[in-house]
Amino acid sequence: MERDREIGKLVNVLHRIARALRYIEWNSVPEDAAKFCALQYNRVLRRLRELEPAISSLFAELPETATAPVIRIATHELAAYFEDETAEPRRHHRRRHCGRVRVDVGVAGTHGRW
Repeated sequence: MERDREIGKLVNVLHRIARALRYIEWNSVPEDAAKFCALQYNRVLRRLRELEPAISSLFAELPETATAPVIRIATHELAAYFEDETAEPRRHHRRRHCGRVRVDVGVAGTHGRW
């Protein structure tokens, strides 16, 4: 059970990385922010490989030079592998923020914050 809990936490980190990458794509953020996200993705991937060796042939580490959209796609794919398909689907929330509509992707029943 502890293994499943850790995997759940790591999947949560992947979702947060993806949200950060969306922010990076929409705003003028220094390039080292995407590099940081790539490094974090690789750390999470290495730990998930320890917990679930079967993913070793499915997911590759990303180069530090990967673009924000590529890293975001990779994080979503890796998270999707571990998410329970029978669980309640993720919902997209629309919120007003500074006069603009923001789409917030969060786990059902929770509200992501950025």
